[in-house]
Order: sequence, then structure tokens, then C-alpha cells
Amino acid sequence: MPARGGPPASADTRMDSRARRLALVFSGFVLLIAAAIVAQTWWAIEQDRRVVLESEQADSLITLRLLEEQAAQTLMDAERDLDTIIAELHYAGRGRVIDDTLVREIIGRAQPFNRALKALQFVNLGGEAFVGSIAYPAYQTDADDRTYVAALLAHPERRAVVIGTPFRRFYDNVGVLPIAKNIYDGKGRHLGVLSNDVSVSYFSDVHGRVLAKGKSVLALLSGDGRVIVRSPALPDYLGADVARSPAFRRLAAQGREGAFGDERFLAPERLAARVYTFRRVDGYPVTLVYAREREDILAPWLARTRDRIAYAAVFILIMAALTAVLRTSFRRLDASQASLRQSEASLRGSERKFSSLFQQSPVPLALIDLRDDRFLEVNDSFLLQFALAREAVLGATQLELLLWEDPAQARPYRERLLRDGKIDELEARLRTHDGALRVCLVSARLIESGHALTALFSPIDVTRQHRVEDEIRALNVELESRVRQRTATLEETNGALAATLESLRHTQKELLRTEKMAALGSLVAGVAHELNTPIGNGLTLASTIQANADDTLRELRGERPRRSVMLRLLEDGEKMSLLLVRTLLRAAELISSFKQVAVDQSSDVRRRFELAKNLGEVLATLTPMYQKSAFVLHADLAAGIDMESYPGALSQIVTNLVANALAHGFDGRAAGVMRLHTRARDGEHVEIRFSDDGNGIAADNLARVFDPFYTTKLGQGGSGLGMHIVYNLVTGLLGGSITLRSEPGAGTELTLILPRKAPQAGAASGRRRRAGRAAPATKVGVRLAYLKASAGAAPTVRPLRARRARSPAGRRSGMG
Repeated sequence: MPARGGPPASADTRMDSRARRLALVFSGFVLLIAAAIVAQTWWAIEQDRRVVLESEQADSLITLRLLEEQAAQTLMDAERDLDTIIAELHYAGRGRVIDDTLVREIIGRAQPFNRALKALQFVNLGGEAFVGSIAYPAYQTDADDRTYVAALLAHPERRAVVIGTPFRRFYDNVGVLPIAKNIYDGKGRHLGVLSNDVSVSYFSDVHGRVLAKGKSVLALLSGDGRVIVRSPALPDYLGADVARSPAFRRLAAQGREGAFGDERFLAPERLAARVYTFRRVDGYPVTLVYAREREDILAPWLARTRDRIAYAAVFILIMAALTAVLRTSFRRLDASQASLRQSEASLRGSERKFSSLFQQSPVPLALIDLRDDRFLEVNDSFLLQFALAREAVLGATQLELLLWEDPAQARPYRERLLRDGKIDELEARLRTHDGALRVCLVSARLIESGHALTALFSPIDVTRQHRVEDEIRALNVELESRVRQRTATLEETNGALAATLESLRHTQKELLRTEKMAALGSLVAGVAHELNTPIGNGLTLASTIQANADDTLRELRGERPRRSVMLRLLEDGEKMSLLLVRTLLRAAELISSFKQVAVDQSSDVRRRFELAKNLGEVLATLTPMYQKSAFVLHADLAAGIDMESYPGALSQIVTNLVANALAHGFDGRAAGVMRLHTRARDGEHVEIRFSDDGNGIAADNLARVFDPFYTTKLGQGGSGLGMHIVYNLVTGLLGGSITLRSEPGAGTELTLILPRKAPQAGAASGRRRRAGRAAPATKVGVRLAYLKASAGAAPTVRPLRARRARSPAGRRSGMG
């Protein structure tokens, strides 16, 4: 029994051992497949992540290239404006020396104000600046502190354009980007620096339209690390200095374009990992930076990753279940045929599952027999992409399906696959069943199985990506067309503005002439009233002296002239003669003062004069304006100050200040005090200070006092030109400066600093242009017109004692 039972038991043991070995081998194989699936899934996830980031970088660079063209075009337009001014300067300077006056004249005529270009500024070698802007003097505050101007003046050999630090103008809160370059005459002599301002709103408007709706940041940086534009905008971020940021240093160390990662660069409001792409603008020291949060970029990748992990987990679970099933099957393989059939059924189920994975793959896949180029199997994605039926594809060749646009193009792909065993993302143009062409990235793997030579073929459609690239190129062409159209529109607008400006200048001249004629009647009445008193007194004294003379003659012609009567009559005549002389001298002084003031104000004659004497004559002519009121004027005029200047302009200024104080400073008041004080400031300048204790000026109106046509009595007789004329005369013809200080209820004080020797007329006109205001065509006083008088019209009065000594009556009276 034992002998008979031994061999079967040994066979069973060998079968069990073989089954265990087969089970262990198969389990190891399954574990190897699971590891391969995990590795392949991980590799696919990393590849997908890399492709997503590279695609994001490529798309960002395409966007930055488009924005680069727009930024470069805007800067080139601004630089072209500077070159146009320089060319006009060279043209106007043919045959003459190019000096500051010519440069300012050319800039004054240009004034290219539009949406992007704000102002032209010229700074000569002496540091004197001229701003061609209608916003002067408010604009001058922004133009004074520009370090790039000093740098260009210090390096006259630098001929390239320089971009300054962007800033926001305080008076209208508009951001501008200054650009400047050195200018030279025809012989290469350095003349100074010409600069222009570009409105940053043009950059920000374009960036706002291009910026993605996601968590993105788009910025334009200068070469020295200053923020020119940042979208979305942040408060006080214009001109911010990011040069010390580690991210900016990494950016500066790279080439013309590239990418890097950071968490806070240009986005301090939110801490998040971001991918930054940058590109430097060709020809200019500015850089475009586009940033997008990594979380936003990788969101689709994360979704796909979760799907891949889920697919891999399901597959591994399936493999684990299959392993368990197969292990059980191997144990029972020799036990019964049923177990074998169950195992075969399980294997067929596994094949179906593998086939299902092939068929349901989202990537188009096909198996091709390379021996005759016929399709062995295709999945649903392949059929859907090329609009084919499975029955028509299986067994057909690529040539029969007309898959390739040009069948000759398939030959290099086949040769490369046979040579290298694989193809990775080579671009090809394939045709669908309905004849439509698709741009595909073709990948393939060579599969050798015995004598069979099979290829796994995967064409991925990228036609949409190519279409997007074409749309971006078309958008670029459209943007260039819009730029040309807007340039033409701006030129038309500039022409209309020039016509409007000419009309305003004509209106200003008419108002000045009307103001002069209206003031003439006021002065004539005042002068007539002032002269009426001394002339009337003189007439009364002359009549009395005549009556006294008649009494004296009657006494002398009598039979016995009485000495006491004669002495009394002569003494009375002497007293009345002295009174008459003083009265006539007063009238002569008034007439002389009126004549001198009138002669000064009616001409632009430059002469030497003593300041106290000149102002005293002016104040004498102004007395009728306030002498019958409770208003008084105290003068503290320093003696011994000699000037070589324009006395007419000076008298015009004092007249306008007094008239303005009476009309506005004391409006609604019954009494008030005005003060005029002069002193020598140094050896070259004098200070004239005029003040009143009137109503003062509101803080909101201080900046507009010197503006033309600005008055608080519009429609009530005020023209708004009095203080504008004062400003033009002080800063233009007299070459000085004027400051205003006032508080409501505390009066007003104006301080004039004038050179003792006024500049020549040409320099004065240039200074008026630099002030951004047109000098008045005619000098007009607010309350004083001109009194025309010839030099010989002043009366001559001699003392009464000299006449009496030569008269016969005097010789006769000398006997006593």
C-alpha cells in the first residue's frame, strides 16, 4: 500500500511545488507590472507638469512679445518727437548760432500735447529749465527734481535716449514717464538736454485688456528697477524701487527673456508661489514682466493627475485581484479541469480589460503592421479625431485612407521609427475622412513580437494651438493699424486745439484794449479833481493880489501917500504872493508827477532812475483813488537805490497792486491800511513788499491769482487781467520773481525780488515764454490810464521876491 501510494503523493507534491513556483513567478510579474504602472504614471504626471509649465511660459512670452512691440512703438514715438524738435532746431539754426532763445522758441511753437505725450522741457548747460507746457507754473514743481537731467549734463558724450524715474504729477495725479537726450548744434556743440513725458496710462490701458482674468500680474520695469506700470494697479506703486529685490537681481542676471519663480515680487498683497516670465524691450532699458500664480497654472494638471492616480489605482487593484484569482487558479490547476477553464476565463477577462483600457484611452492610438502598413487596431479617440468608421480602418493601409496630406512625407517618419525604435512629437499634416487637414504631433513606438513588426501610432491634434498662434499674429497686425488710426486722430485734435488757442489770444488782446479805454476816464476825472484845488486857490490869491495892487496904486496916486498904509498893503501882497507861489508849486509838482508817470507807462524805455523818487511820483498820481475814503497807504521807501530798468513797468505794477487791494482786498470794508516797503536786498537785487490788512484770499484761490481772466467779480467790472499783468511784467520784462502770502481775514502780502539791472528785451521775452504765459500786447493799468504831455508843458514858477525886486513899484518902495 505504501509502495503504491508513494508515487502519487510525490507527484502531487511536485505539482504543488510547481504551482507554488508558478504562483510566485506570476505574483512577482504582477508586482513588476504594478511597479511599472506606478513609475509610468509618475513619469506621465511629471511630464504633464513640465509640459504645462513650458506651455505657460511659451504663451506668456508670446503675450510679452506683443506687448513689447506696443511699448517699443510708444517709446519710439516719444523719441521721434524729440528727434523732430532737434531736426527743426537744426533747420532753423542754419546760418546763425543756435542759442537758448532759439531752442525755447522752437519748443514754444511745438507743444505736442496729446494722450501719451505731456510736455517738452529744455535744460541748458547752466541748469536753466524751460517747460513747454500750458500747466506752468504748476508743472514746474514736477520738472525741477529730475536726476537724469543732471546725469546727461554731466555726460555730454551720451547720445542715446535716457529714461527717467516715473512719477505722478501732483496737480492732476496723472502718471508720466520722462525720457530725455542730449542735443547738439550742427557743429556738435553741446546745447543742453531735451526731455519729454510719456503718459503711462497708454501702457496700463493696453495691459488691462491683455491681462488674463486669473490671478495674474503684468508690469513694466525700468532698467534701474523702477515700476513704470503695474496691472492690476496698486496705490503708490508708480515709480516704486524694486532694484534690491532678489527676484529683480535674478531677472537682471538673465538674458533678454526668460522665467523664474518667486512668492512676493510685484505682488506684496498676497503671498503665493508664482511663475514670472519676462522680456526686455528691444532698444530701450525697460522690461516687461508677466506673473501668474502656480496654483492657477497647475489647476488643470492637478485634475488630470488625480485622474491618472485613480486610473493607476484601479488598474493596480485589478491586477491585485487578478493575481489573487490566478494564484487560486494555479493551486487548483491540477485538481480539476474546471479550475483550468476558470483560469482561462479569468485570462480572457483580463485581456478584455486591457483592450478596454486601449479603446477608452483619451489619446488617439492605433496599431499598424509595418510589414504591409495595414491597421491592426484603433481606439475610439482615433476614430473620432479622423471621422472614420472602424470597419473602414481595420485592414486598410494609410495610403488607402489618404491619411497623409502628402504620402511622401510618411517615408521619413517610417525610416526614423525603424532606425530609432520611437518617434516623439514630430509635427505632421494629416487628413480626416471629410478632407479637413489637421496639424498633429505624431509619436510612435516600435513593438517587435516574434516575426511580427508592429508600431503603436499616436497622432495628437494641435490644430487649435496653431489657430491661436495665427490669431495672435492677426491681433498684432490689428494693434498696429489701431495705433496708426489713433495717431491720425491725435494730429487732427492738435490742429483743433491750435485754432482754439489762437482764438483765445485774440480775445485776450481785445479785453486788454477794452480795459485800457475804460480806465482812461477814471484817471482823467481823478487828475482834474486833484488839480482843481491848487488852481482854484491860485486864482483866488491872484484876484486878491490884483485888488491889493489897485489899492496900492490909488494910495500912491493920492496927494499924500501914507507910509503906514503902503507898508500894510505891501506886506499883505507879499504874504498872498508867497501863498500863491506855494499853491502853484503844488500844482506844478502834481503835473510833473503825472507827466513823468504817463511818459514811463506809455513806453518801454529802459533808463536809470532812483527807486524811491520813481515810486513817490507814482504814489502821487494814485492819491485820488483813495484820498476821500478811510483807506490809507503808508510808504517806507529806502533812499539811494539806483536801478537801470523799466520805470513804466514798475509804475504799472504798483498801480495794479493798489487798485487790486481797493477793489478786492477791502471789498465790503469801510477802512483799511496799505503798506509799500522797499529795501536793498544785496548788491544786485531790491525787494519791494506790498501788503494790506484786508479780507485775504482763500487757500483754494491762491494758486489761481495770477491766472489770466480769473476774478472774483466776474460780470461786476472785473476783467481778471490785473494780477496776470503784474506776474508777466515781474517775471518777464523786469526779470524778477513774485511770491504771494495770504490768509482769510489776515490780509495779503506780495513780495517782489527785482534785479537792479533789468535783462535785455530779448532775454525778457524768452523768460515770459518760459513762464508759460503770453506777455500782454499792451501795458494796461487796472485804474490808471496814460496822461500824454510834452516835455515843455510843465509850468515854470519863479519866486515872488525876485519879480518884485525888478518891478518899478519895488524900486520905489525901496526908499523906505
